[in-house]
Amino acid sequence: MTQLADQMTDDDIQSLRRLIREWGQKRVRPHFKELEDKAEFPFELYRELGDLGAFGCIFPESEGGTNAGFRALAAVAEELAYAYPPMSAGMNLQACTVPLTIHNWGSDELVERYVPGLLSAEILGCNAMTEPDGGSDFLGAMRTRAVRDGDDYVINGAKMWITNANVADVAVVYAKTDPSAAHKGVSAFLVPTDTPGFEATRVPCRVLGKLMPTNAISFTDVRVPASNLLGAEGEGFKVAMNAMDFGRLSVAARTVGLAQACLDASVEYANQREAFGQKIGGFQLIKKQIADMTVEVAAARALVHAAAVQYDQGNIATRESSIAKYYAGEVGNRAAQATAEIFGGFAFSDELPISVYLNYAKLWQTGEGSANIQAVLIADDALGWKDMDRHKTTMRVRG
Repeated sequence: MTQLADQMTDDDIQSLRRLIREWGQKRVRPHFKELEDKAEFPFELYRELGDLGAFGCIFPESEGGTNAGFRALAAVAEELAYAYPPMSAGMNLQACTVPLTIHNWGSDELVERYVPGLLSAEILGCNAMTEPDGGSDFLGAMRTRAVRDGDDYVINGAKMWITNANVADVAVVYAKTDPSAAHKGVSAFLVPTDTPGFEATRVPCRVLGKLMPTNAISFTDVRVPASNLLGAEGEGFKVAMNAMDFGRLSVAARTVGLAQACLDASVEYANQREAFGQKIGGFQLIKKQIADMTVEVAAARALVHAAAVQYDQGNIATRESSIAKYYAGEVGNRAAQATAEIFGGFAFSDELPISVYLNYAKLWQTGEGSANIQAVLIADDALGWKDMDRHKTTMRVRG
């Protein structure tokens, strides 16, 4: 993969970025209110993205991917979030976390059965890690159990805040196989959602809209074959850390896209809206807000690019992806807040996506490792207490 990804030029990346921007401007941005009012999952739009190759950037052609690399993944993720933040959820579930976990840790049979379908969006995936009693402390709070029974494992327990679980065909599920072994007692499984005992229940979250559903999952004697293990028994923590490393890059890129959307909306509005006899862009405080957004968006994008380059070169980039995710989260929140202030009362109109930017900026500051957790990891690494790259997991080269 690395050699082919290295051959993708900056012009190629920009062409891909324009393709996704044009698709979003045509198929999503003008219709976001209509899509939300329909309150239906956008299966058709996901499949259009699959046809465009949007989900296959970091996968080999043998698995249905385009082998374009992580810089391409970041560009696509940014542009989908720019179009409308909820539409970019697929960049983790269809393009990164779920299929990449299968690619890196699953058997050849599992890869062949699921990865091409996920990349084309013919099947949908979800990542079932968080539980009702825990978020960042997903290990300490994990109550879901998987018990070996002959050639199968039987899973019982519950998960919470699982995106797309109610529409997913397959789930990556983390469960304790040895409750006494701390992080070494966690294992990862691939679970088809039509397995008896698997039940996903939509959790109403009005502020997130209808296009990115979040769910509670219950597991009642869910039986899966031992061949559905991802990695070996007891490797679930390593599997999860590996998935979140790559997922953080996607979340960071999506947050940059959101922040760019905030900046562009603010510039357009500041050039149109008049108050006290002049365009509001002429007021110094608004100039300062727009200047800060401009600089911070550029800096966050550069950090995302730096992490993507490391991954394209086949290097470990836990540190770079964490820094990018942390800073992008801060930038996204500041940009969304500034945009709301610039728009004033209009920020709360359903005709505009400003409130969506506010809500998703905060959501993405939490997903794939909260801002507080990222700060602790970055500080511990800087202090020399814990090397962030210690897990040393990279993209698996198959075949």
